[in-house]
Amino acid sequence: MYVHRKYSQFLLPQQGKKIGAVCLICLLAGTSYLHSLENNGRGTKAIGMANAFVAVSDNLWAINYNPAGLTQVTGIQCSAFIIPNQFGLPELRTTALAAAVPFSFATFALKAEKFGFDLYKETEVGMACALKLDQNISGGLSLNLHRVDIARYGSTQNVILNGGILAYALKSVKVGFNFNNMMGATVGRMGEKIPQLFALGACWSPLDDLLLSLEMEKDIRYPASIKWGIEQMVFDVLAFHAGVANNPEKYSAGIAVKYSFFEFGYAGYSHLDLGWTHQIEISFKLADE
Repeated sequence: MYVHRKYSQFLLPQQGKKIGAVCLICLLAGTSYLHSLENNGRGTKAIGMANAFVAVSDNLWAINYNPAGLTQVTGIQCSAFIIPNQFGLPELRTTALAAAVPFSFATFALKAEKFGFDLYKETEVGMACALKLDQNISGGLSLNLHRVDIARYGSTQNVILNGGILAYALKSVKVGFNFNNMMGATVGRMGEKIPQLFALGACWSPLDDLLLSLEMEKDIRYPASIKWGIEQMVFDVLAFHAGVANNPEKYSAGIAVKYSFFEFGYAGYSHLDLGWTHQIEISFKLADE
């Protein structure tokens, strides 16, 4: 969490068990995990593939992983996503909504996210635009307003700019690159930097119903994380996802069921020290091109 480490020592004596539990999670998670405790991805497909999604980015949650991927959205899409309690703590709850609308010249998307509880809360709203730069190359930018509220200590907000590129290297191979927080935004008077992340990955479809993805993500302050994910489709109505990642070590799995315009998704990931976390998503496509 971006500001939590800075203020937890003052909040703990006053707020008792809630903050104590969150602090314990931080200690167990280790230094390399603190910066992304609240942000383990959005969208059950991406999470089920261990977030190896920068080169996949084929749904509206590309707004988080690689906005260039929004050019792959073929109809108006909306999605509601929830993490009821991260690592079993209801205080670490995330809800998110997103929508994407494709036009002939570009694709636009909006999102709104909320994480935390009454003592510590993060909210973010964002917009993204993606367009074809060439027949096989797409580019995209997302602009996000991020706000942090801490009980009795006020709030702070800033603007975060992300950018990405997606390209077809071969007919069945895509390569993606994304840079989060391009402007180096910081939080609070002490200027704690919001994570700057580089992600580079590739995905390959050896068969029409099989997708393999490999990605390297690097926070400029921490060692790189390597992620691997797989998707197996069954009769275009059922999809299975699985993935692994390191730094921190994480195992994930998920399933998606499609019916008419609707899709229900479930994903979970397991942290070696903190256990299993569940995610649920309901999405629908309003229209096709």
